[in-house]
Amino acid sequence: MGPAELLNSIKLPFEIPLLLHPPIVHFAIAIPVIVLLLEIANLIVKRKCVGVISSLLLLLATLIYFAAFFTGKTDGSEAFSLLSHDGQAELKEHKLLGTYLVYGITILFILKLIIAAINNKIAKIVFTLLVAIFVGFALKQGKDGGELVYKYGANVQAVSAMDDKIMELEDELDSCKSELEKAKETKPAPTQPQPAAAAPKAEENAPKQTTPVEQKETTPAPAEQKEAAPATQSESSTIEEKAQEALKQIKGEIEKATEENSTENTQESNTTEQEGH
Repeated sequence: MGPAELLNSIKLPFEIPLLLHPPIVHFAIAIPVIVLLLEIANLIVKRKCVGVISSLLLLLATLIYFAAFFTGKTDGSEAFSLLSHDGQAELKEHKLLGTYLVYGITILFILKLIIAAINNKIAKIVFTLLVAIFVGFALKQGKDGGELVYKYGANVQAVSAMDDKIMELEDELDSCKSELEKAKETKPAPTQPQPAAAAPKAEENAPKQTTPVEQKETTPAPAEQKEAAPATQSESSTIEEKAQEALKQIKGEIEKATEENSTENTQESNTTEQEGH
């Protein structure tokens, strides 16, 4: 059993609510950075209290990383089916790196306890470098998580609602297509003009004369055919118009969602720039 399968095999006795992963991962990134700064400072000041604070923060970070893994597992299971193929591949990589980070922070905490016991300067320097490497991977994990949200729309309520709307419109379009096919199948076949019944031999030899009454009786048949054909054509055109309207509605909803997402991203980037100034 690999490291990823070992964590996945752990079953919690309680159910984790959705959308707890985003607030937890902020601490998962911030605390290792604070530990790194404390370790660098402790190489200079060499205070025992600084080492104790660093150890406690590492213990807290270990617990937070386990919480981030299980909350991310819950949110990821909910969002996986709604993501594109590239988004699903990105989510799998994000989960794998998160698994390694859980093991990494646990190993760092154990090493911190050992180094605090031996009190060796070289060991402290090596440990500080290991913490710096871990912080680099933690920052990359945060960047990948942001891409899952802003690029692929993972666990975004608006995207989920839009997917549901698209599915409803697709069902409506399929029903319109089925109605169109049924209308084409039930289209009446054009009636062929019936040949006149054979007249008696005596009448065959007689000179054929067409009275005005007979001409009037034979003319309504083509008119009836013309009336049936436009009725079927109008029914087919109505169903086609419904299908086209459904397609236009789908495209309009997708374009609207794309514009809203781009507007939100632009506003967030402007807010970030203003805060930086």
